[in-house]
Amino acid sequence: QIHPAARLLRSNNGNSVFSEISSLNTLITSDDYDLDLIKPLIKICLANSVNEALIWDQVCRIVAGSTPPPRSIPSSLQQTPWSQNTSSFVNSSERRQEVDRVLKQELGPLYVDVPGFCDAFFGSVRGLNTASETVLGKCMGGDNPLFREGWIGWPTRAKEPDVLAWFCDLIPRLEALAGDFNLNVMHRRKLLAQPKTPLLGSTGKRSMDIGFVARDLAYKPNSKDDRFRWQQVLVPGELKSNPAADITSLAWIDLATYAREVLKAQDALRFVLGFTLCGSIMRVWQFDRLGGIASDKFDINSEDGALQFVTAVLGFLCMDEENLGFDPTIITSHGERYITIDRDGQTERIYIDKVMKRAPCIAGRATTCWK
Repeated sequence: QIHPAARLLRSNNGNSVFSEISSLNTLITSDDYDLDLIKPLIKICLANSVNEALIWDQVCRIVAGSTPPPRSIPSSLQQTPWSQNTSSFVNSSERRQEVDRVLKQELGPLYVDVPGFCDAFFGSVRGLNTASETVLGKCMGGDNPLFREGWIGWPTRAKEPDVLAWFCDLIPRLEALAGDFNLNVMHRRKLLAQPKTPLLGSTGKRSMDIGFVARDLAYKPNSKDDRFRWQQVLVPGELKSNPAADITSLAWIDLATYAREVLKAQDALRFVLGFTLCGSIMRVWQFDRLGGIASDKFDINSEDGALQFVTAVLGFLCMDEENLGFDPTIITSHGERYITIDRDGQTERIYIDKVMKRAPCIAGRATTCWK
């Protein structure tokens, strides 16, 4: 289910295979499900020579045979159906209440507790698991440990200013403890914590609770443009003091709003990683053109959750641009951007001058036009 192909392929019902598999999980565990339907898939997976095309063909057949077709809804207009997403906000003030309403429709159901989510996104960072285990071990040792039955200094009431101060104190310490590992931690990202300052680049006033930006970006309070921009945000984060806010209508939609701004501002992004922290309950998220998915929730003040927290933080700090969602086919060199193509046996470069139009939405075609 977490394989990228599941979010790209469409079933015979027109839905993404990812969403169909989510429904299939429930059906398979029911008493009246016909297990003979999945035996061909199991045989192909266990074969000595694995053919991925045959595997996905069988997956599509299974979900098509297990999922009832959608109900037919008559339309008063006999023409192409009209659907609304957030790219329809053209030359508007993009009021937050209206954006949230349409964004919920655009995203549809958000899938949380996706098995293997963190392994899928952080597992490709070489040495990260070993570094995270070692760093947490150092945090738990010594005369002045950072972690002992919970993070030392964690604000009990988890109020936003207190959590931000705790983050700003802890992140440099984790970086220092990871210094013995070849993670390039010190050269990639840094924490951004300016929740009261709107970021430049959005139509309406939008600020972000917390996030990560490139380390080489300097904050100049006396300059003409003294604010960060959405095009500089790499990993957005949302903070809530109450663990009960870990729901669609609160923390999830707030983070989705940030993800929309990041995708709108950065034309080379295919997806956005982010995180929510509600009290001490954390999830890691991914938003792409099909919607949003998230990891299991974990308590960062438990030992297992602390390891996941350290892994996520170090991952955000050091993972490369492709793993953060940037399109590897768009190359930047000496201030110029281009893509390469093969034509008549020769490699050519097509230079990107500027973005002419990019649809400001998360889920959808997200058409981008370059000059």
